[in-house]
Amino acid sequence: MGIYSINESASAALKIAQAGILVTSQNVAGTSVEGYSRRSASTIMDALAPNSLMLNGSSFAVEGFTREYSSLIGAQLLNQQAKSSNSETLVQYVSTIDSVIADKSAGLSSAITEFFNTMGKYAADPTNKALATAITGSANVVAQRMTGITTLVSQLKSDSSTGLSDTVRQINTFLPALAAVNQQIVEANSPGNSAPSADLLDERDRILANLQKLIGGQSLINSDGTATQLVGGLPLVERGLANTIGINGDGKSLSVSFKQSNGNITATQTIQGVDGGQAGALLTLKNEFIPKLEQRLNTAAIGLVKVANETIVDTDSTSAPIRIFGFKVGSNTYSDFNDSRLTVSVPSFNVSTEVDVKNLYDSLGSAAQTETATVTFKALTAGQTVIIGGLTFTAGANGASAVQVANAFASLAVGDAAGTINTRKSLGTSAGGTFTSGTLAGWSTGGPSSEYVAFTSTSSNQNVTNLSASGTGVTPTISTWKEGYTGNSVFISNQLIAENFLSIAPTDPLMYYNGGNLLNPKISSANANTAQLKSSLFGNVVADLVTDVGVQVATWKNTQKANDTVLANLKDQRDQLSGVNLDEEAANLLKYQQLYSASTKILQTGNQMFNTLLAIMN
Repeated sequence: MGIYSINESASAALKIAQAGILVTSQNVAGTSVEGYSRRSASTIMDALAPNSLMLNGSSFAVEGFTREYSSLIGAQLLNQQAKSSNSETLVQYVSTIDSVIADKSAGLSSAITEFFNTMGKYAADPTNKALATAITGSANVVAQRMTGITTLVSQLKSDSSTGLSDTVRQINTFLPALAAVNQQIVEANSPGNSAPSADLLDERDRILANLQKLIGGQSLINSDGTATQLVGGLPLVERGLANTIGINGDGKSLSVSFKQSNGNITATQTIQGVDGGQAGALLTLKNEFIPKLEQRLNTAAIGLVKVANETIVDTDSTSAPIRIFGFKVGSNTYSDFNDSRLTVSVPSFNVSTEVDVKNLYDSLGSAAQTETATVTFKALTAGQTVIIGGLTFTAGANGASAVQVANAFASLAVGDAAGTINTRKSLGTSAGGTFTSGTLAGWSTGGPSSEYVAFTSTSSNQNVTNLSASGTGVTPTISTWKEGYTGNSVFISNQLIAENFLSIAPTDPLMYYNGGNLLNPKISSANANTAQLKSSLFGNVVADLVTDVGVQVATWKNTQKANDTVLANLKDQRDQLSGVNLDEEAANLLKYQQLYSASTKILQTGNQMFNTLLAIMN
């Protein structure tokens, strides 16, 4: 082997050492970067090395850099991050309300039990003013406990809405970032470039991990290295094009707005079933967990008002008798379900048996079921009657320029082609309220043909007359829906709900007696005893509430533990392949430093030999 080949080999070894020191330094620095994948330098040491001048000789060369990565483990890790984030979010949001409801000493159950026990004691001695005072005291405790729980539920509802909005904002930040990385990967694969850098691929995976934590879905790595993010089968990012996520007008579902390359939105479609990541958890709370809590609490509140107030026979003031419980709605306090001030009359109902309580509970179902239907104005002729979503519509004379809406329609909303709900406009409470085309934003002559006017009502049979498309210049549709309330949904319409529940029991014990005469109690012994016998009904209602919350939260906690265990195992597997071991890197650094030192010595020796040879020749 000649001096020339010795120098070339040493030079190649020097490059190998430099490459090794470079990747080792990168690996050490990468330990502080989440999602960093270890790099290694690939070398050749044989006759095929590009600097080998002899067929039977050997030499060295840096072939390239390798990103240590497993696509299988990476895909499994992404999917598991969505599950772990989902269960973690659920447990985080409900931990407070779980501890309060499960607290026997400060919970609603103990307060209701004490109230009915007091009624039982009073039944044995209705002339005892101290026991009458105890009724007021125990009623106040029930109201305080109910207020405490409903406040937590309201806070949970508010936090869920705020969290969902914040999650959507974060998602819409990561989507264009992923599209930008995809575009850089495409450019790196273009002719003249070798391949995308490892840093670029790591950034791609970091963004995908964040998206999985936020919304879940499917993260696909394409053959060219770009990523596609799907949710419910709908693309959020496809190579260099990013769509946007939005919250629908109902606040309980998400939609995808599809964009063109110029940024214009072409269509919007609701995502059917978001069950992963933070967004999936928050939608579960809003659509399932919170409505069930409200349903249980509303059942207890309405039942308490019914049972407690029916024990009173007040001959002192038949126009404004004393009551124990009621509902504060605006400036009005309702303690009688036959109150003429109620917006919608309440049909008679009983709370005497388990069946009665179950029927009341079932009737208070939240707006989970929705009936929708659409019909164009022009499909109706004068006098024609159609039923849409349970509502009856009668068309007026052809050519009418306005839509007259019956009294029960409380509000009107306008939506655009993308399905976005704009500002809600009230029609007022007077019968025959009128909406004229062109008076609301989003509804104008010559606008998109897919615009619609939506009338919302919880009633089952209302009339709309003079239904016409005249003057709009488009082909409008009327879209109606009614919430999934049944039976006694009038409680919801009147806002006779747990959130408005309060104690109105008299503070003066003499008010429990007609004319202040202790021998003429307004709550008879028989009525008090009847009320006390119904305590088991409310015990079951509250027990069901505790069970609903406790079992669900326990399930989520167990799921979280399982998901965290799987996630930790997958991270360990990834770290074994892609992670950086500082001890190993320290050994590599020492090896490459020694190679660097040996290479420089060989070059120095070769240079000395060459100089010596020149000196001899001279």
